[in-house]
Amino acid sequence: MSAPKRRGSVIIVVLVLITLASLLLGRFMEDNSLELSMATRDADRRRLRADAQSELELALAVIAEIRSIDLNKIHAPSQGYDDPHAYAGFPPRDGLEVKFDYEDETAKLPLSVLSKNDLIQLLYSLGMEQRDAERCADAIVAWESKSYESIEEEATEAAYQRSTLSFRPARRPIRTFEEFRSIGVAKELFFDELGRPTPIFQAFKGCVSLYTFPQSNINTASDAVLLSQGLDDRQLGLIRDRQAEIGKRIVGTPSYFRVTNEVRQLVGGGVNLAKFDDEVILMWVRVTVKEGLSKCRVSALVAIREDVAYPSPSANPDTDPSIGLSRKSATTNIPKSTGTSTAVPGSTTTPSPYLTPGIEAPATFGKSTMSGRVASKTIAYPFQILAWEEDNGAPPAPKPPDDADPTAPAAPSSDTPAPRATKTLTK
Repeated sequence: MSAPKRRGSVIIVVLVLITLASLLLGRFMEDNSLELSMATRDADRRRLRADAQSELELALAVIAEIRSIDLNKIHAPSQGYDDPHAYAGFPPRDGLEVKFDYEDETAKLPLSVLSKNDLIQLLYSLGMEQRDAERCADAIVAWESKSYESIEEEATEAAYQRSTLSFRPARRPIRTFEEFRSIGVAKELFFDELGRPTPIFQAFKGCVSLYTFPQSNINTASDAVLLSQGLDDRQLGLIRDRQAEIGKRIVGTPSYFRVTNEVRQLVGGGVNLAKFDDEVILMWVRVTVKEGLSKCRVSALVAIREDVAYPSPSANPDTDPSIGLSRKSATTNIPKSTGTSTAVPGSTTTPSPYLTPGIEAPATFGKSTMSGRVASKTIAYPFQILAWEEDNGAPPAPKPPDDADPTAPAAPSSDTPAPRATKTLTK
């Protein structure tokens, strides 16, 4: 082979090697870029999670301080804890966006202590027909009670045992809203043929709580909750008008009811407000932090007082006589988390030195050192944290398929039906 041909072959080989090297280098850079992006996102997630927990601690500290200086009560976010940074007097760190949301769980009615008539009134106020409300309430009471048998055929124990997968009624307070998928009559009214929750069920979930507490907060209770307890449209209007006026006429007047006697004097006599009080007992505190495109949210269910209960696991209903028509004895207080709470007037519980979540008590906890100080590496929370949730933002909404029919009917709306006034039911 002549010299020019050999040189041409060498050039071709070199070009091929350069091409292969370029492809390998490009693939290497792509892999490293993906790993770097994942590592950066993981670092951002950890940093934002720590920021969110810190912001939650700030919110709890502000709530605890406001409670300590305001007659040991929490009424509504307008009390001052709606913006903890403004109350504390310092902003969040640079580049961090923080949003605080509060959901008063005691704005709802505790489901475990509602009687059959209470359930009928509530379902009727949400827009359910009278007959359907009676049937649904009867089925729910039968599901929870050991002694009561439903008068509706679909909700009897025999009907449950005849189902494809045989089962028995729970015979204890309902612990999750998914249980309604198994309750006869209720499952037909609360879910459609595809198993999707109906607007009535969504509204029902917004009015009842699975936790048990002494009274609901009239400052944050919804129209449906108030109407279900015997108030009429006129009395409801008086309450809403007063809430809109409070704080506008006199400087320093709080924008909430401080005592329930104010409501009683406003709406007149003859209204039973035994199920209502003026303070928050249990609420969700949600903190969302955002930096750039990264976002994290933490949520804590905080028991402001200790007289909050959750349905505990029960024994075999055939051998446990404590589950009866009263529906109160089967609900016991289960402290699920941490925090040292201050006993409130009327509370039957005693303060307990719960520890920081996930941290074991040190050997020296509660023991004095040589200097006389108590040695402890834990934080004494002012409240109990009964539930904890966290996420890094909701996934993006799915795009509609390209071949979707624009003339197809829209999906059913999940809007809550307008509440309506109740009427007195006779037993």
